[in-house]
Amino acid sequence: MLDLLFNNLATGLFMAAAACELASLTAFSGVTTWAYPLALGLLLVDLLFLVLDLGDWLRFHHMLRVFKPTSPMSLGTWFLTVYSLFPTVVVAVEVVTAVGWVPADSAIAWWVRKLAVAGGLPFAFGSAAYKGVLFSVTAQPGWKDARWLGAYLINSAILLGAAQLLVIAELMSELRAATILRPAVGVLCVLNLLLLAVLAKNLGPTLAGVYPRNHRIAVGVAVATGVALSTGVLFVRGVAVSLLVLTVLVTTCVAVRAVIVDLPHRVGRQSR
Repeated sequence: MLDLLFNNLATGLFMAAAACELASLTAFSGVTTWAYPLALGLLLVDLLFLVLDLGDWLRFHHMLRVFKPTSPMSLGTWFLTVYSLFPTVVVAVEVVTAVGWVPADSAIAWWVRKLAVAGGLPFAFGSAAYKGVLFSVTAQPGWKDARWLGAYLINSAILLGAAQLLVIAELMSELRAATILRPAVGVLCVLNLLLLAVLAKNLGPTLAGVYPRNHRIAVGVAVATGVALSTGVLFVRGVAVSLLVLTVLVTTCVAVRAVIVDLPHRVGRQSR
């Protein structure tokens, strides 16, 4: 579950920052400077949880010995591995220019950074999506019906990334960037609710078999209220508000992922 969360936090922040930078939005020049190192740090945490989930850290190394495009596990592992190189390059360029080893206005440094930002986008997208595909192609109860899980995870990643950018913008007093990000986060929240509703419909029969109706309604109302609250408070400026939005969204994402990850286990316990 934590692997899923930090995967979305890392890839989403990179995708959101890269989209703003490649769109030549000068309002985000200061924000993205801090976004990429944070994305890299979150990625390292994600990789740590991924290795811990495997039980034996050498198994991750073994997965890199083969490349099987028809396997979501193999393809996703390679997507994640290759993606990790791009934020590393971006951060390295920022470091060498900051310490003066390379002039800040160097054309080579500019091109290397831009190529790393653009090149990392498809791999970040694939890294955010592959777990949803991986779950849905298994025979596990519930997971096999989660056809919209990949789309939900991609939207969640971008939503969390935009929310993190909003927090950075507020902390840096980048008012133009924050003004652009607030409606963007609001739209992504609405889309997130729609995709979650479709995903819940996919999982409906399985959820009905393991959770009482009142429990399902209560969780659904809580999640919808949390996301709606996040959308509403976006009209208010301030660091505290942006942190509240990010906290609510992360809490909601953790709750949804906990239910999904536990679903096959709960079905197994019910059938005993």
